[in-house]
Amino acid sequence: MTTPAKPALRRVLRANRPDLGSQMEQSTAIRSHLARWLADQPAKTIAAFVAIPGEPLLLPLLAELPDRRWVLPRITGETMTFHQVETSLPRLHPGPFGIPEPMPDSPVVPIEEIELFLCPGMAFTQSGKRLGRGKGYYDRALAVSHSESLRVGVCFREQVLPELPTDSHDLPMHFLTTPGGMIDCSERPA
Repeated sequence: MTTPAKPALRRVLRANRPDLGSQMEQSTAIRSHLARWLADQPAKTIAAFVAIPGEPLLLPLLAELPDRRWVLPRITGETMTFHQVETSLPRLHPGPFGIPEPMPDSPVVPIEEIELFLCPGMAFTQSGKRLGRGKGYYDRALAVSHSESLRVGVCFREQVLPELPTDSHDLPMHFLTTPGGMIDCSERPA
């Protein structure tokens, strides 16, 4: 169930997202921070995402860290599954919402094997709250992930807000990555 304030907030956030030049510049900074941070993380299986307008571009990160097993989401009905992709040039095709996703024959990786999730969102707080796009795919996937998996929100500086409405099913992020660097959400008051 969606909190009534969420749809209105999503409209405002769509209208105020950074221009394309700023998105590209901020994406480069975000990837740089993530590459350094991930190099020190033990996680070998990492879920990333393919950016849509208003989200940071992460795909070049896969080639920067080819020693990791990278997975990308694929939507089938109400379910999001994760599929292993090549790090140099992932084979993608348009999914049901027009978002590029792995080919149907890409190997499925059980969600319990994913050690770290790079999560998109419309907005985040420094304490780890996340506002998704409203369909609940990430909420459902993260709810059944391994309890030790890390959740890392990835966003532009304009997407960090002081407060967000949340529902009981909204899982907080452990970390947040912005163009300014990595934020440990556990060190921030909820």
